[in-house]
Amino acid sequence: MSAEVSEEVVENSVENRVIDLLNSSMYSSSESEKVSNLVRRKTMTTLPLDPFGLEEKMSAEVSEEVVENSVENRVIDLLNSSMYSSSESEKVSNLVKVQQLVLHNDLLDNFLDEILGFQNDRDVQVRRFVVGFVEKTCKKDCDYFPKVIMNLKVMFADDSPNVVKKAIQTSTQLYKEFLKWISSAKITDLVESTYEVWLQIKQHLFALLDTADNDGIRTQVIKFMEMIVICQTRKDQFSTGDDFCIDSMSANPLMDLDALEEEAKQVFEQLIIFHGTPHISSVNLMATMQTLTLIARQRSQPFFSKVIQALEALHANLPPTLAKSQVNSVRKQLKLQLLILLKHPIAWASPPFQTQISQLLTDLGASQSEINKCLNENRKRTIKTEPKDTEVKRIKLEVDDDEDDNEPPVIPPAKITRNEANTAIDITAEDIIPRLNVIANVSDLVLVSMLSLPDSMPDHFQASYTPVAAAGTTSQIKHLARLLSSQLTAAGLGKGVEEMVNKMTNASKKELNTEQNIEQNQKIAIVVGKTIAQELKKQEQQQQHHQQQQHQQKVRLQQSGKQLSGSVRLKQSNLSEITKPLSDELKQRMALEAINRILKDDKKVFFSTSQLETRVKLLAMLSSEYHDSSNIEYLIKSYAFENIRNRHEIIFNTLYNEFVLAKKRDNDFTHYSQYLSKTLQDLMTKTELKDRDHFLVKFYIECPLLTEQSIELLKHFILNDNLYALSVNIGIHILKELIKKKRKQSANLLALLLDLCLHPEKSDVRTQAVKTAKSLHESVNDNTIRLPIEKSALKTLRYLLEAKPPTLIDKENVGVWNDDIIKLCLVLYLSLLPTNHKLIHDLAVVYVGTSADTKRIILRVLEGPVKGMGMNSPELLLLVENCPKGAETLVTRIIHVLTDKQPPSSELVSRVRDLYQKRVPDVRFLIPVLNGLSKGEVIAALPKLIKLNPIVVKEVFNRLLGAHVESGTNFQSPLTPAELLVALHTIDSSKCEIKTIIKATNLCFAENNIYTAEVLAIVMQLLMECNPLPTLLMRTVIQSLSQYPRLIGFVMNILQRLILKQVWKQKKVWEGFIKCCQRTKPQSFQVLLQLPAPQLIAVFASSPDLQPGLKEHVESFTDHQRSHIPQQLLDIIFQSSESSEMIDEKQTIESNAEVSAQESEAPVVEQTST
Repeated sequence: MSAEVSEEVVENSVENRVIDLLNSSMYSSSESEKVSNLVRRKTMTTLPLDPFGLEEKMSAEVSEEVVENSVENRVIDLLNSSMYSSSESEKVSNLVKVQQLVLHNDLLDNFLDEILGFQNDRDVQVRRFVVGFVEKTCKKDCDYFPKVIMNLKVMFADDSPNVVKKAIQTSTQLYKEFLKWISSAKITDLVESTYEVWLQIKQHLFALLDTADNDGIRTQVIKFMEMIVICQTRKDQFSTGDDFCIDSMSANPLMDLDALEEEAKQVFEQLIIFHGTPHISSVNLMATMQTLTLIARQRSQPFFSKVIQALEALHANLPPTLAKSQVNSVRKQLKLQLLILLKHPIAWASPPFQTQISQLLTDLGASQSEINKCLNENRKRTIKTEPKDTEVKRIKLEVDDDEDDNEPPVIPPAKITRNEANTAIDITAEDIIPRLNVIANVSDLVLVSMLSLPDSMPDHFQASYTPVAAAGTTSQIKHLARLLSSQLTAAGLGKGVEEMVNKMTNASKKELNTEQNIEQNQKIAIVVGKTIAQELKKQEQQQQHHQQQQHQQKVRLQQSGKQLSGSVRLKQSNLSEITKPLSDELKQRMALEAINRILKDDKKVFFSTSQLETRVKLLAMLSSEYHDSSNIEYLIKSYAFENIRNRHEIIFNTLYNEFVLAKKRDNDFTHYSQYLSKTLQDLMTKTELKDRDHFLVKFYIECPLLTEQSIELLKHFILNDNLYALSVNIGIHILKELIKKKRKQSANLLALLLDLCLHPEKSDVRTQAVKTAKSLHESVNDNTIRLPIEKSALKTLRYLLEAKPPTLIDKENVGVWNDDIIKLCLVLYLSLLPTNHKLIHDLAVVYVGTSADTKRIILRVLEGPVKGMGMNSPELLLLVENCPKGAETLVTRIIHVLTDKQPPSSELVSRVRDLYQKRVPDVRFLIPVLNGLSKGEVIAALPKLIKLNPIVVKEVFNRLLGAHVESGTNFQSPLTPAELLVALHTIDSSKCEIKTIIKATNLCFAENNIYTAEVLAIVMQLLMECNPLPTLLMRTVIQSLSQYPRLIGFVMNILQRLILKQVWKQKKVWEGFIKCCQRTKPQSFQVLLQLPAPQLIAVFASSPDLQPGLKEHVESFTDHQRSHIPQQLLDIIFQSSESSEMIDEKQTIESNAEVSAQESEAPVVEQTST
């Protein structure tokens, strides 16, 4: 009985367990879990009913199942939490736990797709986690490569640079593992497809080196390329560590080891080329230096020499885009990498390497102790290397025939690759070395280089310069030759470049000839073996068809992972049948309560981005839906303005909703206009200054429709800076942007701006408006904006022709033109004048017809705009050529302004000369262009010029003498200062009074810095050569002597020359001669002794005080000296007073006779002058 009961109990427990397993399989979402449950059910139903054995087996199985189910349930819970979590950090934390559970409990098969599905998550860190999960999965089991390789490939197209960088890092870490797996895996279609995807990834990453805009991405690509070079090349005797390399791989149909090694060399060459790019960033440059150094250390035999050459070329040609601090960092990094290379055994074993690196380190500022320290570390290692393995490798000049076998038969262009460039550097350096040993060549090179040196040493050069050590030695000359060779080769110059170009050209020609011969042979073969070719063609077509079939059967990899979100289509019930309509009051009350609940939860709940967007749309919809309810609108708007920076989207959405509703209501924009105006008013009054300036511009520019009320509000905002702080600048800026961007409403907006340009009360508003109108006129190439501005400027200019100012600008109803109103009409016009030169003709017309006060203001404010036009303006030259009658003063003022600080142009001089000679013979026209006239024209105009107002005459002399020109300006005058003064002396007295000439000469003498003693000496010298002598000669001599007493010797020479010219024959000059002798005694006594006796008597008669002094002077002579003086002169000097009286009477009679003779000649002179 007990045995039967036991069997029945066991049977019932087994049945219950089977039922439980069937239920679990039915409702399970995991395929693996369903299969596992069904297998257990089958096992339990097929086992014999053995109570004792079954109980033991079931207990062990149940315990394992419980543990497994608990881990799986934990993973499922974490995945669900990650799926619905809104926190990025929480998602990543859960996924990290999932990764640990899955990897450590061998659950990858169960949850791989679920985890990979997160690669489409919107959070960047989650996508980065998925990339890291791919890396850990493949490192744990390389058989997962076919499943995850497409997921990794997709991540390279991610929008976030951080995700792309993580994907490249993962590819770098997995590449070694992939090579191990692919070299030992059985070749199937799945493996072959995986290998092809890896090839695509490699090509994509290589292209990123040139196409990526992010420096971080390029840096990771450089590290990936470093891994490829290390893994796909063979170790040498200097390689360290147990890194995976091509020696550890076995050949298979997929991988050609020689091809892989060749690819590594090409990748290395690509790194070298990128390293020498002129526009490389400092970050990428230093990363490339580190990579090249590491490659040179691990694979020294094939790459050490090339790396040294690349670093040497970088030292000679640093990228020009680097800043000063970046140059210092690059030089420090270059020094560090060279020190590392100097410690390498191959550098110690090869003296050329050692010398080359040491010289570069010396140039970079390394001390000899640092270099010796590195060399001593190498010496301690005592590594022996055969010389043939450690010599500096030169790149072969011959082209490798094996490399051309797989090349398509295309003639390569004759340009130098990186390899040939290195060879060209060597050839050019060897050519330069003997030339640097010639002192003449070196000195010429230094002298020519000094022509391009800046005036001062640049800061970046001074910071990075190190004195040349061991200058003049053989090693230093070789190093200098290589530096010069690098720069010459980079510029496409030098013997090496020429040889390599010729070599490449010859190779191309040979290849062309070879191809032509082959083509000819092929033609012969075609004729001979036509039947054979047809048979081969059939076989080839069959083979291609077979390959296509195999290709179609090849496995195509797809991206793994499940879609984590989905939608279920439900049948919607007809709510209209079961709901009752609500009253408007109840709707508004319920909406208000809902809005209050929404706003209260703002600080309690964390919202995701999509939730925030939905929340904003909901609030905007409620605000626009119930815009008749002021409470709802006020509540939402008040909430938005509490934090306008983060909640302005609510107002924007509401505004656009109102615009859409207005369109639906037959373009009834009443509510839209009210909402926009209230919003703008609140922005002007309720926000901080910084927020106001930012969001006011944003709302005005981005609103869908600009209403008239909003434009009036902007005008009120601009004109009331007492109500709105600093409103003028920001308001005018908004108006400018609206004119440029709201083209449909630009006419009304432009009219507002032009009205502000004429505002009579707000000068700051007017100034900003005029600047804005000028800026729009210059920058916007649209006649719909330019022409209205010009028309408004001309309209206000023509107001000046009216008798009274218009009421538009005369707000106080004065009815009289004053200076302020006149300037108000001119300000916009004058601002446009430098941009549109054609407007100058309208100014001339207005100038002729306006009042004297207006003309005075126009002449005063004309300087700035005219300078902006420049004297080469065709329109301005046309105005001078066709000067309207009555506008002569305006034209003269314009020419004065143009020539104030610079010489006139030849075109301007020609126009003014024609105007003066043919139409307006007013000499004042010539004043601005005097420096452009010829010498004869200036001298001919001098009599008229010096008759003008003294102020004008002074300006004339300033222009001729260059006193108005700033120092350092190239000034040229038709007359030198000496020629000008001489020309004044030679003016005919019949054309100009002597007094006027004297005043003009006094103006010249007033310029002490121009009329120096040397210049006056030249003047007197030139005047002495005139015949007859100028009337004002002796006045100028006396004035020069009084101004520069050191000219006494020169003046004595002048007096002696005057005696030879019989100065007494010209009465005025003779009187000046006597006065000069009187003022220069006792120096003049020697001159008096040279006079004839009658003239000496006349001198004593005119100046008796000279006789005693001359007598004392002669008495001091020796007998020998006195013997040289004529006796007649001695008698006159020592005669008694009676004789003096007789002489005086005689002289008086002679003088009277001369006076009577002059009076008789006077009528003739008067008649001539008449």
